Amino acid sequence: MPPAIRGAIIAVGLVVLSAAAAAQPPAPGGLFRIFLRDGSALPAYGDVAVVADRAVFTLAVGEAPNYRFQLMSLPTTEIDLEKTASYSRSVRASYYAATRGEADYSAMTQEVAAALDYLTQVADPKERLRLAEQARTRLMDWSRENYGYRAKDIEALAGLFDEVIAELRAAAGESSFTLDLSAGSATAPLEPLLEPPSLRQSIEAALAAARAADVPEERLGVLRTALVSLDGHEDVADLRDTVSGELKVEEAVGESYRLLGEDLLGRAEAAATAGDISAFARIRADLSDRDAALGRRRPAEVAALRKALDGWLDKTVERRLTLDRYALARAKIVDYEKAVRPALSGIDGLRSVLEYLRDQKYFNFQRLETSIARFARYLDLVQQVTPPEEMTDVHATLISALHMAQQACARRRLYVVTSTESFNAEAGAAAAGALLLADEVRKEILARLRVSASR
Repeated sequence: MPPAIRGAIIAVGLVVLSAAAAAQPPAPGGLFRIFLRDGSALPAYGDVAVVADRAVFTLAVGEAPNYRFQLMSLPTTEIDLEKTASYSRSVRASYYAATRGEADYSAMTQEVAAALDYLTQVADPKERLRLAEQARTRLMDWSRENYGYRAKDIEALAGLFDEVIAELRAAAGESSFTLDLSAGSATAPLEPLLEPPSLRQSIEAALAAARAADVPEERLGVLRTALVSLDGHEDVADLRDTVSGELKVEEAVGESYRLLGEDLLGRAEAAATAGDISAFARIRADLSDRDAALGRRRPAEVAALRKALDGWLDKTVERRLTLDRYALARAKIVDYEKAVRPALSGIDGLRSVLEYLRDQKYFNFQRLETSIARFARYLDLVQQVTPPEEMTDVHATLISALHMAQQACARRRLYVVTSTESFNAEAGAAAAGALLLADEVRKEILARLRVSASR
């Protein structure tokens, strides 16, 4: 057996024994910390999650063991992400050391001892060298993968392997060295863990978190949680006054912005109804002035309000175009109404006839004949009218109403001649349709003359 391997086996055996008889593991690291750019360290339950440009975490407020928790998200620009990540690694390393660390280390050192022992059974010098290098790499990887646990011991073991590998290279006849024989540092140094925060430190951190928050609901949530955490602690009355004062200011600001949005959106809706595009210049100016007066404390809400106002402006432009279009068309609609007015008046005059037909009531046959002739004249009059483009659908409805009125009279005549009840029923249905369509024509003409909001 090469002397270096024999010495390494003895040394590793001692390490295995020392691992088995190790002292009690260190206590868990406890709370994580979120480090702000201003130096504040926010206690957090669990690690931070970075999503796009936001850092999401659970703020711990109060003192152990009665923490209260508030979910928060801050812009990553507010956070020292590198220091926060380094501290999180320290917390995880501490927890690992307190739970699985010693058992994993013991298993790993036994694996190393077995690997060295196996080297003595390998006859091929080159294969023996390959196995030794592989075992050293596994050793260093283990340290990096396990938060540098027992890093100094790992470096000592790596040093033993360096000696073994050097001797095996010589035995294998290799003169070039490609392996860095210095163990170096397996992992980056860990951040020192902080003591659990006192109540005062926790509330001061909560205030720092609230001031850094750009989401009003989260800011209010943190301040309310902090205030509840101070119940029964008269020794920090100054902090209670500070938290209470900031909470009142925040609530007042929130109500002011709510009223601002309610006012401006109401004005925007009124402007849209009237098609008053010029009103939006005043509305936008008011938004900027009143936001400035409130200290520009709600940028996200103001941005959302501007977007909503843009939506109302689009509706206002559309409404203005509609109003202008109908203003241009109004004269044509008035001329059309005058042209078909005799027919509409005639239908009004014969309304009682259509109602009798609809209800299948008896009336004078001579009146029926007269009604047929009058409906024919009105239809001829209407068909000679050329409607403007805006009224083509109304004109078609009017022609349909007159056709139905004629049909109702014709079917009643057949009923009188043949006494066939089906003709009477058909006359009633046609009359009902004529009345319905005539009413629709009147309603549409009036609506378009008034340029109703629904159009």
